[in-house]
Amino acid sequence: MAENSSNSTVTPHTVVSSQIERAYVTIIIFTISLIGLLSNLSVFLFAATLKSLQNSFGRLSASQSFAEAVLCGVFVFYYCPMVVLDIIPLKMASSHVGLILLFCYDVCIFSHLFIACNRLCAIARPIQYNHIFNDHNTTFLIFLAYAIPCFTSIYMHLSNNCLLPYVDFGWYFGVNTSADCDVIRFYIDFCKDFGVVALIMVVDLLTIIMIRVTALPINSDSSNMRKRKKEIKFVKQVLIQGAVFATELVFFFIISQMQTSPVAIFLCTTFAWTLVHTIDPLVLIFLNVEFRNMMLTQRFKTKLSRNTVSHLADNSGSQQNTH
Repeated sequence: MAENSSNSTVTPHTVVSSQIERAYVTIIIFTISLIGLLSNLSVFLFAATLKSLQNSFGRLSASQSFAEAVLCGVFVFYYCPMVVLDIIPLKMASSHVGLILLFCYDVCIFSHLFIACNRLCAIARPIQYNHIFNDHNTTFLIFLAYAIPCFTSIYMHLSNNCLLPYVDFGWYFGVNTSADCDVIRFYIDFCKDFGVVALIMVVDLLTIIMIRVTALPINSDSSNMRKRKKEIKFVKQVLIQGAVFATELVFFFIISQMQTSPVAIFLCTTFAWTLVHTIDPLVLIFLNVEFRNMMLTQRFKTKLSRNTVSHLADNSGSQQNTH
C-alpha cells in the first residue's frame, strides 16, 4: 500500500513537529496498535494451537493474523518510540521499515482473498472441500500470500528506489516521487490493492448467494435457527470487513492526497492504516461465539490449572509440616 506523497522526493525529517503533537500521535497509535497486536496474537495462537482449527481455514487465519500482528508490533515498538522521542537514526532507517509495513498489509489482503475462497468452497463444494483445501494446497496458498508481496512490496519498490520513509508533516510513511515511483504507486499498489479487495467482495457475495440457495426452509427447529444465526453473523462479518478495507483504501490513496493539514494527512494514512488491522481481528472475535467461547474456555482451564498446582503445593507443604 503506497502512501501519500509530496511534490518532491520525501526525506525522513524535513519538517519538525512539536513535542505535544508527537505525544498525541503516539498515544493514539500506541493504543490502537497495542489492541491490534494483542487481538491478532490471540487469533494467531488459538488458530494455530486449537484442534478444532487445525484445518485449512485455521491455518490461513493464523497466517493472516501473524502478518497483522507483525504490522501492529512495528507501530508499537518502532513507530511510537521514533515519533515521541524524535529519534533521528530510526527516522533514517524508516524507509525500509515502511516496506515491511507494506509487505504485511499485502500479506493480509491476499490471505483474506484465500480465506474468502475457502469459505466459498466450503459452502458450494462441501464434499470436495477437504480435497481442494488439503494440507499441500493450503501450504501453497500460504506461500503465495507471502511470495506475491515479496515481489510487489519489496522487490519492485527496492529495485526502483521507491522507499517509504517516515515524514514528520503528517506523521506517516511517504513514498519517493518520480515517474517510476508514480507508476508503481498507482498500478502495483493502488490498482492491485483495490483489485484484490474488490475480488474478495465478489467472492464473499457469491458465498452469501450460495448460502441463500442452499439454505433450508426456516422453521421452528432449533438447529435450523442456529444455522440461520450463523449465516447472519457471517454476512455481518463479510460486510464489515469489506467496508473497512475499501474505506481505508479510499482514504489512503485518494482523500489523503487532497489534504494539506498534517492532522488530516495523519488521520487518512497512519491512523486509518493501524485502525483497519485492529478492527479486522476484533470483528472475527466479537462476531464468532465459538471463538469467544474457546478463548474463555482456554482461559478458564489455565486459571483452573494454576489453582490446582497452587492447591497441591499448599497441601504438600502442610503434610511436610505435619510430619
